[in-house]
Amino acid sequence: MAKVAVVTGGAGALGRAVCAWFDRAGYSVFLNGISESERENYRGPGQLDIVDLSIEDQCRKWAATLPERVHAAALIAGGFSMKPIVELDSLEIEKMMAMNLLSAALTLSALTPKLTAADGASVVMVGSQAYTGAPGMAAYAAAKAAVVSLAASASIELKKHRVRVNSILPDVIDTPANRAAMPGANFDEWQKPEEIAEVIGFLCSDSARVITGNALRLGR
Repeated sequence: MAKVAVVTGGAGALGRAVCAWFDRAGYSVFLNGISESERENYRGPGQLDIVDLSIEDQCRKWAATLPERVHAAALIAGGFSMKPIVELDSLEIEKMMAMNLLSAALTLSALTPKLTAADGASVVMVGSQAYTGAPGMAAYAAAKAAVVSLAASASIELKKHRVRVNSILPDVIDTPANRAAMPGANFDEWQKPEEIAEVIGFLCSDSARVITGNALRLGR
């Protein structure tokens, strides 16, 4: 019976690469998007459901439809924005926290019974190198710092259940959206979704069975 992988934000550029990695590795893949257009445009492997992971009821109902054992969870869903501190308001802060921290925390909570049932599962959360602080993106950086902290706490709490939890810290990812936003940048210096997918896949593999509680900084 195939292992099960769950990928949040699986319809995005990084998510598609991660779903493809799990598919090649023989996993049954389950993923989510947030809009019908994502479902219509998705051409990758797995079952895509439309779920707003920042809404607890939707998140838990989706988790209930998944197989009873989840062996790998890549929590990629998130969001980005740039605003100087003087322009921050409650809506901006709440948006970044909902898209990044709340979606990861609610998903992990809903999946935990199925992760513990797998007898040796792995979770990877996507933080950012900006989590230590970055000018012009304070709300985003704070939200990603919270994700990294969540992963660290979960790694301690879930270790007794043989669930490993790590976070990764990418820099700028080479996606169509980032290319459009920064057309003058040197794209060769950016991290490729397929490269990051290999790291996530490794952390979810048996080869990484002694790795947990780490925030892994990625670089080229």
